[in-house]
Amino acid sequence: MILLYKKRLTAIGSKGMTLIEVLLVMGLMSIFLVMLTGIFTAALDVRSQSQSSATVVQDGRFILARLAYDINHATAVTTPGSLGVSGPSLVMTVGGSTYTYALSGTDLKLTDATGTESLNGGDTTVSSLSFIKYGNAGGDETVKIAFTVTSKIIHAGAADSQTFSTTVGLR
Repeated sequence: MILLYKKRLTAIGSKGMTLIEVLLVMGLMSIFLVMLTGIFTAALDVRSQSQSSATVVQDGRFILARLAYDINHATAVTTPGSLGVSGPSLVMTVGGSTYTYALSGTDLKLTDATGTESLNGGDTTVSSLSFIKYGNAGGDETVKIAFTVTSKIIHAGAADSQTFSTTVGLR
């Protein structure tokens, strides 16, 4: 009976893990965690890039839509002053009120009778803004608009940027 008891103690004691087995498991876990970190970082970069691109397009489309709406409802464009002239600001009369579109630093601002508001979001900047007045003498005026929207979110060492342009006529 003592001999049988001694064998059981030896069998139970030999079920532990050796130092080599522990190191092997820790090494495999480390490799697994490094791979997961790489995947997580790549997913965050793709999300940031997608958000940056979407913000630029959204702000650009909003600015174009707002300008087109106001120009379509304007009765007169006073700045740029004459046909074929380009300028960094647009001043027009809409419903008896004066609307002024101009850059203030890197923000496109609309100033009217109610105050001043920024048309681009906080994550973008506007640059290269130009307005050119076209049309025929005595006819309806047309305004060509061009500007660049750039994201403030930088990914892969660069920021998303897109140039928008359109031509809109008074009705």
